[in-house]
Formats: sequence, C-alpha cells, structure tokens
Amino acid sequence: MPTQMFDDGTDSVPEAVAGDVGRVVVIGAGIAGLTCANALLTAGVDVVLVEARDRVGGRLRTVDVDGHPADLGGSWVHHPEDNPLTDWLALAGVPSIVDPTGTRFTGADLGEGRTLTPAELEGTGYAVFEPLEAEVRAAIAADEPDVSAAAAIDAHLAATHAPSPERDRLRQLMAAMVEQDGAGPLSAISARWALTGGMFVGDVVDHVPVGGYRAVLAPLAQPLIDAGVLHLGRPVDRVVTSPEGVRVEGTTTEGQAWAESGTHVVVTVPLGVLKAGSIAFTPPLPAHRQAVVDRTGFGTMEKVVLAFAEPFWRDVDAGLMHSVIYPDDRREAATWTWDFGLSPTLMFLVADSAVASMQADPRGFATAQLAALLGGDLPAEPTDVASTTWADDPYARGAYGHVHPGQDDSDFDRLGEPVGRVCFAGESTQSERAGYADGAMISGLREAKRLLQRPAVALTAAQTSSPTSR
Repeated sequence: MPTQMFDDGTDSVPEAVAGDVGRVVVIGAGIAGLTCANALLTAGVDVVLVEARDRVGGRLRTVDVDGHPADLGGSWVHHPEDNPLTDWLALAGVPSIVDPTGTRFTGADLGEGRTLTPAELEGTGYAVFEPLEAEVRAAIAADEPDVSAAAAIDAHLAATHAPSPERDRLRQLMAAMVEQDGAGPLSAISARWALTGGMFVGDVVDHVPVGGYRAVLAPLAQPLIDAGVLHLGRPVDRVVTSPEGVRVEGTTTEGQAWAESGTHVVVTVPLGVLKAGSIAFTPPLPAHRQAVVDRTGFGTMEKVVLAFAEPFWRDVDAGLMHSVIYPDDRREAATWTWDFGLSPTLMFLVADSAVASMQADPRGFATAQLAALLGGDLPAEPTDVASTTWADDPYARGAYGHVHPGQDDSDFDRLGEPVGRVCFAGESTQSERAGYADGAMISGLREAKRLLQRPAVALTAAQTSSPTSR
C-alpha cells in the first residue's frame, strides 16, 4: 500500500498534550477521525477507532439512487489547488472531474411562474455581495456593532432597490448563498463573518470525486479495517479522564456495554453532538471551553437527489446542468441544482429557510422545481429519490458550523485546543477551512502531528475497489 507524507498546511508542530502517548482512542470515523487514526497507525501507534454508525464517513455520505452514486453530504473538493485532499486523491488513485456546471446556467421564478432570461441571470454569484461587503467594511471602520446577515441584507436592499420581484429574487439569492455556506438561518449568521472573507471565498472551479466521497474514504479506512482497529456501531456515552489516562465508554447499537482505554483520546464528532451534550465528559469540560461550544453556531443545509432513466434536462435549450430556482414564498431562500454529468441524477441544494418546505415532500418539492425550469410538465417521472435530514440525525445534529453576530471565527480554533488528554478534531475545530471536508482532514492531520510531535505525518492508502461506506 502506498504511503505519503502530509501536513496541515504548516510545518509547525502543535503544542504537546499531557502524558506520554501510548494507546490512542479516536471517536468518530468521519474524514477527520479516519485521517488521524490512519496517520497514527502508519506511525506504529496503538490506536482504536470507534464509530457510532454502521458505516464510515459521517457527514460525507454516498448512497445509491437507482444504482447511481450520489453524495448526500459533501460533494466537492473545494478549491483543489494546494489542498491536501487533492494530494490524497492522487495517492489513493481516486479520479475526479472539474465541476462542469459553470458552463450551463438557467433559472426560474416560482412566484411569477416563469423561467428567467439570460439577462436576469447575469451576475448571479458571489459578485452580488460586493456593494454590501463595502458597507459592512465601512461599518467595521466606524466601530459599529456587528449585526446578522439578515439585518445587513435587508437594510442594504431597502436602501438600494424599490420593492419588486427583482429585489425579492436578489434577497432570496443572497439568503441562499449565506445560509448554504453558513449552514444556518440568515438571522443567526454574523454579517461580518459572512460578508468580509470569513465565509465567502468567491467563485471558483471545484473538483468532484468520481464515484462520490465513498471512493475517497475507502482507501483511507481500509488499512484500519485490515488492522482490526475500526469498530462500527459503537456510540460513545462518556469520556473519562484521569492523571493516568482515558476511558471511553458506550453502548453498542445492540445494547451491549463496551469500553476502550488509552493514554489519550481524539474526539472528532460534529459540533452539533457536543452542543447536544450527547457525550458526557468526566470531569466536565472547563467552563470557558463549554461556553465556546454553546455559543458557536451549528445549523443545517439539506439535499434532494432525483434519479431518472435518462437525463432529459440536458437536451433542452442550453441544458439545465446548473440552475437557481426562486420559491413563491419570498421568505424562503433560492434552491440550486447541480448535474455533474456523471449519471442521470439531479441534485437540489436546499438552504435553511427552505428546508421545512422540502422535507414536507422531498419528491414533490424537487419535481415541481424541475418542471418550472422546463416550463411545463416533466417528460418522465423520477425512478428514485433520496433526501437528507441532517438536523435530525443524532450523530450529526446538523451540517456544519457558523459564527453568530458579535462573535468571530477564532472560536473555531478554540474548539481545536486540547483539554488535558482529550484532543479535538473536525471541520469546526479550525477557522481557515471550517465547513469543508479538507478542513476536517487538516484537523485530523493536526492532531496526529500533535500526538506524534512531528511537523508532518504519513498516510497509507489501500488500493481497494470495495467502498467501506454504503
């Protein structure tokens, strides 16, 4: 199996934790936990990885929709240049394509019951925020208090646009982009964080792993499976620390008690799980650390995927590979559609304010929007449908994190600081790439570096054609 050195973007070595590193228990087999455990195993450390689900991946979940792979969690390798995830795909031999959806863009307004013209769609993207970003930066310079993205957007539109369907759509577009990138309601997300570089990174070309993220995770997980150190179906109830080490206790999905002991533990569960108190810490986390957990935002973003016998939408006009649909309820954010061209499936990305409408009838929600894009009835019915409920998932409690008004993204970095023998990893434990799969991977590399006290660590890739995530 090939092995390659990786780092977290820096050659610095994180501050060491208390005690000599012997056996390490890693909680959570998402990409952060898999990365950390793989690196420790490759370095010869005695490691065990426990996962509550019956699969690896966590919020990276690939399913088959009428036999076609579809990602219900992360779908892209965002900003692939100088990205350790890109290097991992190369080592593991996982092919990827450049996201083709930027070449064909269409839209519809359900409130007006019509498709949108190319002129109406011109400039649809992050550039619409440039005037508002300037206003927020001026407010910062004037030492004005932070406000929510909702307040900033509404004040900006009231001052610059008369009431009109165009203004309604612009508000829905802005809401979609903030709510999707920030995974939460517009009123809960900091305008400063969202609009001055903390969240938005501009329009970029992303890559899409062929076969979905399970193809990315399988070669990362397989060495752990081969070594017999990956255990599925083991939810964690409690983490107990003492001067001598740690004890991780839980109950299997069959109701049997289990426990693992070690010198250290790496907790990689989503922030939503920590906020829910699903894992008890004995002794409790320090009050200042629990305060960071409590005040950091964590919300949802959901998906619907439709499968058809044939991708008929590619044959209409310029094709519907990428679209924006504005709901008739103007309080709801716009929905985006993606077709990566790899299968006859269409993905709908649903922001927080439209989630309730989607989850009431995922199939009807998506087919109505597709029919609006086509300007008439569908020529065929879906052969299959899949949708998400990440907010109701007890092992996720949402999608990813955001920053509340009056806070800043340094809280993400604080969430990555160890507490005694307890280390933390995951996308919400670092500020630079919060919310991204590569951010989670970077955090796993960081904690492996911390435990090994090395400037870089090695990952081993198994050459496997059998996905470990289903």
